[in-house]
Amino acid sequence: MEITEVETFVVDADWRNWFFVQVHTDEGVSGVGEALSGEGLTAALEATADAHKHYLIGEDPLNRKAISRRLRRDPFAWRAGKLINAVANAFDIALLDIAGKYYGEPVWKLLGGKIHDEIPVYANGWHIGERTPENYAHHAEKAVEEQEYPALKCDPFAHYEYSLTDDQIGEVADLLEAVREAVGWDVGIALDCHGRFSRRGAIEVANGLEEYDIMFLEEPVELEDRQVMSEITKQVNMPVATGERIYNNETMADLIRTQACDIVQPDVTNYGSIQELQHAAAMAKSRYMTFAPHNPNAGVSTAAALHLCAGIENLEVLEHMSRDVPWGDEIVKHDFEVEDGTLEVPDKPGLGVEFDAEAAREHPGEPKDSHSLFDAEGALKRP
Repeated sequence: MEITEVETFVVDADWRNWFFVQVHTDEGVSGVGEALSGEGLTAALEATADAHKHYLIGEDPLNRKAISRRLRRDPFAWRAGKLINAVANAFDIALLDIAGKYYGEPVWKLLGGKIHDEIPVYANGWHIGERTPENYAHHAEKAVEEQEYPALKCDPFAHYEYSLTDDQIGEVADLLEAVREAVGWDVGIALDCHGRFSRRGAIEVANGLEEYDIMFLEEPVELEDRQVMSEITKQVNMPVATGERIYNNETMADLIRTQACDIVQPDVTNYGSIQELQHAAAMAKSRYMTFAPHNPNAGVSTAAALHLCAGIENLEVLEHMSRDVPWGDEIVKHDFEVEDGTLEVPDKPGLGVEFDAEAAREHPGEPKDSHSLFDAEGALKRP
């Protein structure tokens, strides 16, 4: 069996685009992969995939390690950069999908087996509309009562950065108070800071919101200085999580070595390969840290994450988008849905999803108004 063709798809997902690859073989077995595609970079991902697909054409798709190594080592000037690693990861997921279908086994078996049949998840993207206590409470209750999520993550900080005044912390506290009143104290609440605070500001925010029993504080400062992140982790009375923008194990090793957080969060679709993600989880386990993959992505990423997480001993939780565009399930057809706060690990051959290329072509992605996660005022865009 050899690889004959590589296709790319940019799909409209309302406030962002999705990026998929489909790898075809001469035996009629195809696999699908996905790369993290935020902030208008899908054109760059397309160009990178097109420039590097020659590493796959004519190769044995079952020799995944050799292909992955060439993708991440041979382009010397841009070796293992973020774009190349994201594309390499999309290819790697697609090759795993092919291997699973070829052998008639789910991907988790090819990764060494599973110790979890169900993966705990938390909701992202649950809040839309006005930034008011009433609206936060309404959407929190819907996510918990109707969709059965046991935990919620949000960025309630508007356009604030570096540090917050007492009034601004009080404003955020009013939002969290409303959520707690709506869903109770058994539901987890995680806060995503998107790296916008200063060291002092992050500690003040954590101290000011500690009473709401925060599940974790995500990326309170930029992760480039792991020592600063480590100092914050030691000083706040809640778990600190980070790692979504890390795309290699060299940087992840430094994060873990400096104990810069309690929970590591590599993204499933920008890390080079699923095997590298397994290594990241193992490194974290060796320092008594837990693993909670970043996954604000489409169904292919979620499927890959479920197979990966199935075998992770130090698994904490998996991120899951509570809302997506109506055509999402037409493009990536799957059986998994949240029940009692978990997603079941697929048992079908490969990833356990079906990619509809024609449906993907019916919803082509277009350049967005702004190539940023934040709006003109600096607030997180509401999906």
